[in-house]
Amino acid sequence: MRLWILLLILFTSTAHAQYKDGIVVVQYSADFVKAAEVNLDDLDGADQFRFYLTDHPKIFKKDKIVYLPTVILYHNRKEIIRVESNISLTLPENTLEVIQEHINKIKKSKF
Repeated sequence: MRLWILLLILFTSTAHAQYKDGIVVVQYSADFVKAAEVNLDDLDGADQFRFYLTDHPKIFKKDKIVYLPTVILYHNRKEIIRVESNISLTLPENTLEVIQEHINKIKKSKF
């Protein structure tokens, strides 16, 4: 029984850490700002995740998310760029372009 509990704890902590492996774009949001989210499907070359404050409060605290929505590009667990909303709870219009530009730079640097 102890082994199962230990494995469950290890699996849970590892699963949450793995969302930053590789080239990953994470959108942190909440139900009350859903209309201000960007469509990550328009990005090319990165895995995508969307976390909501009500479902993952520990991740928001761990990743130091202050503004909603926020979009962060990670490369192998390192934060590359963070795009945060403004006072009106909206992301800049060029959010996807800025993120895609950085994704392209990462992909080019691999060659």
